[in-house]
Amino acid sequence: MTGARGPYRTGIETRRLLVENAIKVFGEHGFRGGSLRMIAESIGAPASQIINHFGSKDGLLTAVLDHWDSQQVTEGDHTGLAYVEMLRPRMAYSRDNPTWVEFFLTLGSEATAADHPAHAYFVDRYSHIADRLQEEIVRAANDGEIAPLSAAAARVEAQRLSAMMDGLQLQWLLDRELDLVGAFNDYLDSVIDRWITPAPTRNS
Repeated sequence: MTGARGPYRTGIETRRLLVENAIKVFGEHGFRGGSLRMIAESIGAPASQIINHFGSKDGLLTAVLDHWDSQQVTEGDHTGLAYVEMLRPRMAYSRDNPTWVEFFLTLGSEATAADHPAHAYFVDRYSHIADRLQEEIVRAANDGEIAPLSAAAARVEAQRLSAMMDGLQLQWLLDRELDLVGAFNDYLDSVIDRWITPAPTRNS
């Protein structure tokens, strides 16, 4: 029994190391440019190890994306404006995990190609982000936390927030002097203030 556990633990550790190094390689070279050899050699293993553990390069990418999902900041039971506020710790997580940011932005850009193996993942991810943010912004309006807002307007606000997060993270990767969390918090403060006290409409 003890002898069986050793190889099993070794296999788990090898999978973990391959996934972690795939994050780095894919972040630096993209999925297309990052080879199995690059990933395997980073832990002193042959490329065949990846096939043994994941079946293929696509299988490794799936494992990496699953790992990415498991590491994300969870929203818990937050709803309405409290859900929107949870974007702040998400940005703090990005600041503390630059390797993930590089991976996500590199893969996201590469996956705009319809034949990319992560294309559906990113389409679904951005759709889910916009859907949930729209839902909670509308809920905040209906609950009186912010001024009335239509579903269509809430959708635009959700997409703007998502785009701002990605844009700031990209700029931060290029210039680490940028206060990523502070810049986003200032932006979110201004957005929430605008939601609470919208600009008066002009009389026609």
